[in-house]
Amino acid sequence: MYHCILFDMDGTLVNSYEGIYHAYAWAFAQMKLPFQGDTFVKKAIGAPLSFAFEKLYGLNSEQTAQAIRHYRAYYARQGRREAFAYPGIRETLQRLKSTGRFLGTATLKNQQFAQEMLAEFGLLPFFDAVCGADQEGRLTKADLIRAGMRYAGAYPEDTILVGDSVFDAQGAVQVGAAFLAVCYGFGFQSIRQAKTLPEVTMAAQTPAEIARLLRA
Repeated sequence: MYHCILFDMDGTLVNSYEGIYHAYAWAFAQMKLPFQGDTFVKKAIGAPLSFAFEKLYGLNSEQTAQAIRHYRAYYARQGRREAFAYPGIRETLQRLKSTGRFLGTATLKNQQFAQEMLAEFGLLPFFDAVCGADQEGRLTKADLIRAGMRYAGAYPEDTILVGDSVFDAQGAVQVGAAFLAVCYGFGFQSIRQAKTLPEVTMAAQTPAEIARLLRA
């Protein structure tokens, strides 16, 4: 049994696609750059913003910093409201919390936005720690998982990350934690697909299956 359970947010706890899409659209519009719509967002979602703008789109470091500022300005104003908690996720968190284990987030979403959104959805009381991105976007998924483990006083072998993307899986592997892939979010589209990755310890098709797999 894992003592420390950490959750990604986008595509795992909340469906935030609309707000993320509009934030990218706004950023590119402010910079007068063409926006590739769903084609770009589906590749970028779950990735660090710096990776999305610099590696996936090809901006230089100065342009990337500017694009991130535009993205976050829209997200703070409107994007974080264009989201909803996945049906069943509240009940899953409640079941896991009732077992006495440590629950936290390890999200590349700005920490303040993450806390505010979890509070708005009534999910914040279930979490012992919210680990999110810093203002400069320097923290990696692995950094955030390590932060969650420090709060929990947990070792890697006691820890599992629940997430929906390859980026989540890679972060878990980097710190030696287990990884539970969810297949209802933005990344993995089926349990079969998820289990082709050696990093995947287990996979869930629904929020309810998360609790079952983690013996709650």
